[in-house]
Amino acid sequence: TEANEFLTLIYSDDGKGLDDSVKNRIYDPFVTTKRGQGGSGLGMNIVYNLITHKLKGEIYCKSNDDLSFFIKIPIREIA
Repeated sequence: TEANEFLTLIYSDDGKGLDDSVKNRIYDPFVTTKRGQGGSGLGMNIVYNLITHKLKGEIYCKSNDDLSFFIKIPIREIA
């Protein structure tokens, strides 16, 4: 079944969430909410590339009053 073929992770934080201008570009390189405070804006771009390219998975972000990331990674048998 599909449930046995994928690992699904949900990461949530009860902070203030993200506004739409950031949420819609969160995986783009150099997007940061910490401009001028040491943030490079590469963190979520690296996470996205690792999950989608290296692990062949999916990630999406939901932000209302909090912030949640849903990650789905295929599980492969190790022979």
